[in-house]
Amino acid sequence: MIEGRGLTKYFDAGFLGDPSAAAVDSVDIHIGPGETLALVGESGCGKSTLGRMLLYLIHPTRGDVLFEGKNLAKMRGSELRALRWKFQIVSQHPDNALNPRWTVARSILEPFRIHSKRLNGRGMNGELERLIDLVGLEPEQAARYPHQLSGGELQRAVIARAIALDPAFIVCDEPTSMLDVSIQASIIRLLQERQKAIGCACLFITHDIQLARILGDRVAVMLGGRIVEEGEKILDHPLHPFTQRIVSPHGISQGNGLPEDCKIIPGACTYLPFCPRGTGRCHTLPEIQDYGDRRVSCHMVA
Repeated sequence: MIEGRGLTKYFDAGFLGDPSAAAVDSVDIHIGPGETLALVGESGCGKSTLGRMLLYLIHPTRGDVLFEGKNLAKMRGSELRALRWKFQIVSQHPDNALNPRWTVARSILEPFRIHSKRLNGRGMNGELERLIDLVGLEPEQAARYPHQLSGGELQRAVIARAIALDPAFIVCDEPTSMLDVSIQASIIRLLQERQKAIGCACLFITHDIQLARILGDRVAVMLGGRIVEEGEKILDHPLHPFTQRIVSPHGISQGNGLPEDCKIIPGACTYLPFCPRGTGRCHTLPEIQDYGDRRVSCHMVA
């Protein structure tokens, strides 16, 4: 379905604009039809950048994105635009995802105005009724402006817009992190129900280990722009030292990740300064390799 090969992204940094570090570094990733890959890691590790590269909202510095076997980098603008309806995103901040000058109904129906052929002769009003019913909104809520809705209601509106065209791939970028705990469960159930109904692939980005366990058919752990461990059930039986650290009783959501002043050693394993098992070999960057039921990037494991 969706595949990234050697995805790397540098952003200009410093006064002279030197690309000093990669936000994402040589990542291989794939997600099959109907599958959910949960991507976990600390803030700033490159999760959102990777998700936006798979959507081709951010162009990679190096690497390719393949969707249904087609290389997006080799497509002309018109060809890529014709595929855009198949890619959608549910963002962390629903209040920033909707135009504040538009009613919620207008924002929900925007995909049909851009890709009018997807209506297939159906009426816009009928589609609006269908979508707001699916996500649990009321008609009067759809007639309001974003500032008049709660965070949970806004996120439901964003989900309605994301599923409007029955996409093949959705990136959920920490969609519940800004919501109250009482609302999070209903939003997660809604996302699961709609994914099952549509049969789309999903990249679920989160720093919540429990959510990753529940939602992910597979889990990938990201550190310093690289995936260090990926596979099924890896959070129950982690092999990489960083994965072991984040699944400990406190976890990254409780501040048990890397210190904010983490100093990465150039050319070495990102986790080397904090690894209890580090050796001289770890001063060279390990490649991610198959190891049993998973892929691991660690000299001491693979």
